[in-house]
Amino acid sequence: MSQELNSLDYEKITLRITKFISENVESRNKSGVVIGLSGGLDSSVCLVLAAKALDKNRIIGLIMPERGFTPQIDVDNALELAQKLKIRYKEIHFEGVKKTLLRNLPTDKLSAGNLSARLRMALLFHYAGTGNLLVLGTSDKSEMMIGYFTKFGDGAADMLPIGGLFKTQVRMLGKKLGLSEKITNQPSSPRLWKGHVAEKELGLTYYEIDTILQFILDGDLDKCALSKKKIKIVSDLVRKSRHKREHIPVCNPF
Repeated sequence: MSQELNSLDYEKITLRITKFISENVESRNKSGVVIGLSGGLDSSVCLVLAAKALDKNRIIGLIMPERGFTPQIDVDNALELAQKLKIRYKEIHFEGVKKTLLRNLPTDKLSAGNLSARLRMALLFHYAGTGNLLVLGTSDKSEMMIGYFTKFGDGAADMLPIGGLFKTQVRMLGKKLGLSEKITNQPSSPRLWKGHVAEKELGLTYYEIDTILQFILDGDLDKCALSKKKIKIVSDLVRKSRHKREHIPVCNPF
């Protein structure tokens, strides 16, 4: 995986992704894109790519922190990048709405976190609908394969520009695009609850996850040098999250 990271042509990858973004916007007769800005790696990379693909006035960034859960550094990162790229942006706080809803709903830690992701996506699609925009999703290949996203939350989008890149590849691309180290080196987190860190929850590093995923894709899992325990964790995540990647089953009554 480390050799592959260094051998990839990130300039060509950048050109292909920016073309993908611009072609999607033009072919679907849209005015531009709206993107959720978390201040983390994936959304920052996607924003830079969108800014390369489209005029700045065709991009809207929504910064949607949740008080008590979202660290200020995330908000600062998002604001700094949006201002640097001179795109339109808006900071929206939704925790009041969430608290009102949860007063009358059964909940637990995970479902409450997923509600946050779904409220953010509802806001993105609201802006998309009112502005004739596409929702530019920020999920990467690693998250998609292991199902590390909220169904109909951060997994919902009109296009996924970095959906073909593993997390480790996105991190390298971010460095090539000139993102600051405080973004490229920041531990990934969906911020569904206080102190939420992806690698801590998953029990593996993204380097390990991506290595195992590549072996799965190549059909050579028996050649993977990582422990059987770690291989099982990733394999189980891929298997159990299959429903997130498949079309909704439709009954044919005839």
